[in-house]
Amino acid sequence: MSQADVEIVRGGFDVFNRGEDFDRWVSEFLDPEIEYHTSVEDPDAAIHHGHEGYRRYVEQWQESFDDLHADVEEYIAVGDDRVFTWVRWTGLGRGSGVRADWHLAMIYTFRNGKVVRGAEYFDHAEALKAVGLS
Repeated sequence: MSQADVEIVRGGFDVFNRGEDFDRWVSEFLDPEIEYHTSVEDPDAAIHHGHEGYRRYVEQWQESFDDLHADVEEYIAVGDDRVFTWVRWTGLGRGSGVRADWHLAMIYTFRNGKVVRGAEYFDHAEALKAVGLS
């Protein structure tokens, strides 16, 4: 099941980058009770609940940056239920005009073919340790 989960995550990033079919992807591949945990280092660290909470979180990022783009540099299937990603994000700050470029690990946990939990880490090694791949 883990390779199928990797393909679901890959498809989600493709949808995000194209700016199309995001609502369909959310409803098809995210559990209605999803919990999405932002990095504890994030100034707005929070847990976003359900489809609407997740959508609002993503929309905040889209509203903050022009040309926001995700380049996934690493996908790792972890066990039967998790996918680790290492993502390079780039964009142009909408208010500041400053070019942004940062990395973020995003770990997705699956149950019955749907994402039930997401978690972000700014530190690659910390994220690998969180999934047992130190």
